[in-house]
Amino acid sequence: MALNGPKPHKTPQGPMIPFFLEYEVKPGENLPEGLPLLRLAVLSPIWRGAALYLEYPGGDLETVVGWTEKGEPCEVLVFWTRENPRGPAVCLAIGGDAGLRVFFKEGDRQASRGLAFLALAESLIPPEVLEVVGPPPLPERTLLL
Repeated sequence: MALNGPKPHKTPQGPMIPFFLEYEVKPGENLPEGLPLLRLAVLSPIWRGAALYLEYPGGDLETVVGWTEKGEPCEVLVFWTRENPRGPAVCLAIGGDAGLRVFFKEGDRQASRGLAFLALAESLIPPEVLEVVGPPPLPERTLLL
């Protein structure tokens, strides 16, 4: 994973000047199909942590960690992005070169699954993450000529 461009910052008017992050998940044990290289617009400050703890409305809990090709945990990054300048913003969690590993309870046993990334519904963004990434950015305006 490479961070390209300047660090994100707010302009005097408030909105952040985006930069791009290149993210790729290599095929492997965690995610056999991998994920080809993506260029993601970073539209907010980036929350970084050892784990992301998600609590669903029904009470289910999941622990999301970044994962490496060596099968070890690494940092999770969460930020706002969008695929299209006029499209909706998405709060995205990404991990290491092997993606993310999600740990959860399945009945009485612990289970896990690998993911390339995780798009978070606004209602699931933990307060400590929302404090860093802020609310979703507004879509870019298009001038009609």
